[in-house]
Amino acid sequence: MAALVMISGGVFAAETSTYLGVDVGSSRLEALNQRAEAASSVGATLGHRFNEYLALELKAQKLGHWALDGTNYRASALKASALAYLPVSERTQLFARIGYGRNSLEASAPSSKSTLSRSQLLVGAGISYQFSPQWSARLELNHQGDQPMRCSLGQAKVTVNPYSLGLYYAL
Repeated sequence: MAALVMISGGVFAAETSTYLGVDVGSSRLEALNQRAEAASSVGATLGHRFNEYLALELKAQKLGHWALDGTNYRASALKASALAYLPVSERTQLFARIGYGRNSLEASAPSSKSTLSRSQLLVGAGISYQFSPQWSARLELNHQGDQPMRCSLGQAKVTVNPYSLGLYYAL
């Protein structure tokens, strides 16, 4: 019987499915040698789970809004990544993420506006808990680089989405 459960992957093991998700998290901006407070981020995900070990995802995120010294900043990101899962119990899985993301930063002041985009490697890790065959939640840490971005209004650095909490639904 135990062998049958291991082969089937358990009651809540992920089956091949397409899924949608939403998440909230936090981002931080450093601009002109000043560090802004953390801002809330929100994201939407479309993914496909191929088996209990592998998934691919596309994600769009609004990373936050900040105001520093009369300049307003907005950041967003588009991401594509692969997730590798390691089941640790019937409902809980650890995962690692690797992919590619495009960050955009808009800076606006009363006299000018500048937009900059940068693409770079995305890495992350987290834990997923499956409430039912359709619903799961994730807590994850991601890093998509924090290289300086220069624009006409100065230099800024965005630390992209250090953590997020998401809810996912398998279609």
